[in-house]
Order: sequence, then structure tokens, then C-alpha cells
Amino acid sequence: MPHGLVLGIFAYILAKIYRFRRTSTLALRQRKTALRRQLAIPPDFLRASYVERFTTCGKANCACARGQKHGPFYYLASGLVPGRVLKFLLKTPAQQHDGQQGVVAYQRLWEGLEELSQINAELLRRGERLAR
Repeated sequence: MPHGLVLGIFAYILAKIYRFRRTSTLALRQRKTALRRQLAIPPDFLRASYVERFTTCGKANCACARGQKHGPFYYLASGLVPGRVLKFLLKTPAQQHDGQQGVVAYQRLWEGLEELSQINAELLRRGERLAR
């Protein structure tokens, strides 16, 4: 990961819009079946943001006062309820790796669920039954 960037893999993402209007009903049903086979809940998924931060300590004679900030420090941040965020430091490289992979696993699961939802909506729009 490049240093100096604040990296956030955000759990709150805008949904990708799938264009299904010109896709045949048979193709939609086949894709739905494939998605349902693929969608397994990963045991290590995390609904959180993976954040890289650089900080200053406030000491006048420190290198950070001249632009060389401390860090990087890696955090996981997760919104629990409006106004409350759980945030904690990932101290070891193993924690950092697991945290980042868990956030990516959640994103993949969410993307699959979103596509499945949009397929179901399109099937309903066409007057099709969902349970098959």
C-alpha cells in the first residue's frame, strides 16, 4: 500500500447498478442460481472501514512538526448506531492483514447480495415469481 494515502475501504458504498432490462429471463434465472451457489458467508468478514493514518505529536522539536509525520497507523472503524463509531488500532502486521482481508470479504459478499437483489427486482418487474 502506498504511504501518505488515507485508505478507506468503506462498508457504506453506493450500489453498482446492473443493467438487466435487455437480459433474457432465462439468463437472469441462471445468474441467480450461480450467485446463490457462490454466496457463502465468509467467517472472517468485517463490516468496517480499513483506515491508514499519519499523525503529529505536537512536540515543537519533533520531525513531525517539520512535515515528517508519525505512522502509518492502521485502524478498523465501524459505525454501530448513528453517532457511535467503534475504532481501534491494528497493532501487528497480522492484524492489519486480517483486518484488510475481512473488509474485502464483506465487500464481495455485499456486491453479490446487491446483484442478487437487483435480479429479483427485475424478475418481479417482469411479472415473474421469485421462488423457483
